[in-house]
Amino acid sequence: MNTRSFSIGEAAKASGLTVKTIRYYEEIGLIPKAGRTNGGAHTGGHRVYTAAGVGRLRFIHHARLFGLNLSDIRKLLALADGKGCPSEQPEYREILQQHLHEIDERVQHLLGVRVAIKDLVSPARRRKGEKCSWNTCGCMQEHAGSPPPSGISSIGGAGKKGGSHV
Repeated sequence: MNTRSFSIGEAAKASGLTVKTIRYYEEIGLIPKAGRTNGGAHTGGHRVYTAAGVGRLRFIHHARLFGLNLSDIRKLLALADGKGCPSEQPEYREILQQHLHEIDERVQHLLGVRVAIKDLVSPARRRKGEKCSWNTCGCMQEHAGSPPPSGISSIGGAGKKGGSHV
């Protein structure tokens, strides 16, 4: 049985997270409150993490590297807490399949944005001899006759998908 304990700095180094991130995850309940030296938080004790706690932090870090949001990570952690290894649970596959679908949608969107930007920087787009002003500027207009990339409204910015600006 591994009874090694880790300070928050050691846990950060071992998990690939920052001390600040570990404190945040504890604050939002993604990880349990760490044990403390000298009795507790109100007596100036330092956080102490077990090897299992560091493993949980590593799992969270890897899930974030795959782009999973904290809500999905929370679900995966709950699976592990309740039923053991998440990868053996059908919900694990469902969460990752949904994430994969979202990645595919973003890739398609980015490919559309790429085409639009490629068109914007094309030498053929330069308007020779015309004076440009804010009233006549067409620098960011989509190519005439082609629809904007998915998720982008043709009138000033983001469409319904995600509400982010492009």
